[in-house]
Amino acid sequence: MTQPESQPQSEDPSEQPAFLKGLEFLTGPDPNLGSFLLTIGIVTCVFIALFQFTMPSPVSHLLTAGVIVITVVSAGFAALLDSLNYFDQSSDSTPQASPDPVRNDKPWVPKEQVSASLPPMINFDEELSELQEHFDGELPDQLTPFIEDYRRLKTNPKNRMSIASDLRADLNPISVILDEDTPEYELYDRMSDGLFRYIGDSADHLTVTDVTSRDAAGNEQEIGAVAGDVAVFDVSVRNDGEATDVEVAVEFYDGDASLSTWSGSLKSVSPGATETISTNIYVPESTDRMRTDARPA
Repeated sequence: MTQPESQPQSEDPSEQPAFLKGLEFLTGPDPNLGSFLLTIGIVTCVFIALFQFTMPSPVSHLLTAGVIVITVVSAGFAALLDSLNYFDQSSDSTPQASPDPVRNDKPWVPKEQVSASLPPMINFDEELSELQEHFDGELPDQLTPFIEDYRRLKTNPKNRMSIASDLRADLNPISVILDEDTPEYELYDRMSDGLFRYIGDSADHLTVTDVTSRDAAGNEQEIGAVAGDVAVFDVSVRNDGEATDVEVAVEFYDGDASLSTWSGSLKSVSPGATETISTNIYVPESTDRMRTDARPA
C-alpha cells in the first residue's frame, strides 16, 4: 500500500504562521525583542508611578502588584515569541536601490529600425568603435554632430547623398583632436575618403575584382591563347555603393588599337555584394590585351 507523498516544506525562513503575522498590530512591522521589552518596562514604570502617587496605600499596592504580574506575563510572552523566531525578521518591503541609468555604449546605433543597410564605403561602425576605445569609452564632444548625422544617414536611405555631405563637414573638427601619423588619424582618413567617394562619381562605387578567360575545354588561358576563338569569360564586380544595376564592358586591343567591345549587365547588385557574369565572347585574332570596366547601368 503506497504512502501518501509528503508535502514539500517551505525553505523560506521569513514565512511565519498566520497567528504570528496577526501580532503585527501590537509590535508593528520588523519587530525587535529589545524594543518590545523596553516598551513593556516603560509602560510598567508609568503605571506604577501613577498608582503610587495618586491612590491610597491599600489600593495602590494591589494595582501595582497587578501591573507587575502583567509585566511578568508580557516578558514571558516575549520570550515565547523570540523562541519562535518572531523577532528580528527582515522585511520584504526593503526599498531596492534604483538601477543606474543604462548608458548607450554605441551612440551611433539608432533606436528606430533601419530599413536599408549602409553601403560599405560609408559604414563607419568599426571606425567609431575603435575611436571610442581610444577615448576610453567616451567619445569627445567634437564627434557629437557627426554621430547625430550618422544616425540620420542610417535611417534615411532616400536622402543619403545630402546627409553624406553634412557628414563630411562634421569631420573637420575631428581632425583637430587627432594626431597625424597615428592609427586614429588613419580612421579619420578612411571615413573622409569613403564620404568623398560616395559623394563623387557613382562609377567609382564599382570595382572589377577578377577576370578569367577559359577555352572550350574549360581550361583557364591567357588572352593571347584564345585570340581568334570564342572563349568563356568570368567577370566579377564588387559594389561598394547603393544597390544598382551594373553594365559590364570587355574591350579587346591590339596594342593601342581597339578591336571590339562586348557589354553585358548584372541586375540589382546589393551594397557590399560581389556578383559574377559569365558569358561566351569572340576574341579578335590579333588581340594581345583587354580592358574591363563596370559602371551603373
